[in-house]
Amino acid sequence: MTRAPHEHLVALATLTAALAAGCASTDAPSRASIDACARAHPQVALAGIVSRDDTGTLLVDGHFFDARGVGSYPLLEHAGNGRMAEVNEILDTAVALGRPVVRTNAYFDGGTSPARIRNDDGSIREEGLVGLDRLLAAAAAHGVRLVLVLTNHWKDYGGAAAVLRAVAPGETLPVAAFYSDARAIAAQRAYIRVLVGRVNTINGVRYGDDPAVLAWELANEPRCDDEVYCGADVLTPWARTMATELRDAGARQLVAWGGSGGLGDGGENGESLDRIAADGAVDIVTLHLYPHLRSALAFGTVSGAERPLVAARWGGERIREAASVARAHGRALFVEELGWAPLGGDDADGERALVLGAWLRAARAERVHAMPWMIAERGRPDYDGLLIRAFDDPATTEALACE
Repeated sequence: MTRAPHEHLVALATLTAALAAGCASTDAPSRASIDACARAHPQVALAGIVSRDDTGTLLVDGHFFDARGVGSYPLLEHAGNGRMAEVNEILDTAVALGRPVVRTNAYFDGGTSPARIRNDDGSIREEGLVGLDRLLAAAAAHGVRLVLVLTNHWKDYGGAAAVLRAVAPGETLPVAAFYSDARAIAAQRAYIRVLVGRVNTINGVRYGDDPAVLAWELANEPRCDDEVYCGADVLTPWARTMATELRDAGARQLVAWGGSGGLGDGGENGESLDRIAADGAVDIVTLHLYPHLRSALAFGTVSGAERPLVAARWGGERIREAASVARAHGRALFVEELGWAPLGGDDADGERALVLGAWLRAARAERVHAMPWMIAERGRPDYDGLLIRAFDDPATTEALACE
């Protein structure tokens, strides 16, 4: 059973209807009720590749495809280390939530982990690719589609900084150079060709033809605001180059952007959602929501008790604004990282359920696709307060399964 709601949730409960937002349950939902919600969102067989029409609607075999999903970054690491029990557990959880789309990594650069795909010098490591083979085969067996992220702006699992070290050893380039340095661009294009053309050693399916891949995502949170390497608009032509490489290599699946969703006239950190969408190279534009990491912009001087309500409103506004941009250019929108780290107290689960529930309802109202951040295997440490412990956090689980 959940504890009685924290006092600030009681105070906010009367306001959530006006926000078209749900609030946390005062009684723990049963597993049967959550399962019923999941069954209300049946999976689409993986026989067809997901496509996009001119309005930005996703389709499989001519029928609307609802990319109900969730994020989980450790999958490749687990698969590359032979920990398939953890992989299967995460995929099972996504299916049980009725969210059988999982956004995860398709890169692991440098270091000594058996899961790495690229060595420190940038060379491809076959053993790491076999880990990705395992992950794709497992996803297909579970009826799960993956959004595969091709690199990371941040240093986690290597990403852009590792690529720069490989192509320009000793030059100590800033990470922004990844988007304009010709050597880094060539290295990333070569990596794309390797992945798209690979034939899975487990099920014999070419990656570029695999319906278990919903989309290839160009990067996680690309941004470019360095005075030397970035200029007026570096990211849009970089996205076009990478999207073109995917298609020229024979990828039949969709191409997603991966940015946080810089809105407004100038965008943010060199990223403009409007410019990316208007360019037309990608099929899917993206938005990430972490208002607790943007306290100056999102919260100002509001009290702790007001923070969930402010977050619910702020996130809903961002979703509506991004959805308007996507529709204007005929692109799909993935609100692919929705994360809320509760301040704590008697009902952190209820607080998170309130905020995520509000955002998920806003996404549903705009007919866009949402992927809360994140799920993992049982027992994984919660490093940043964002880990969703599905079926252990009943209010949050209900919010994910029943929106």
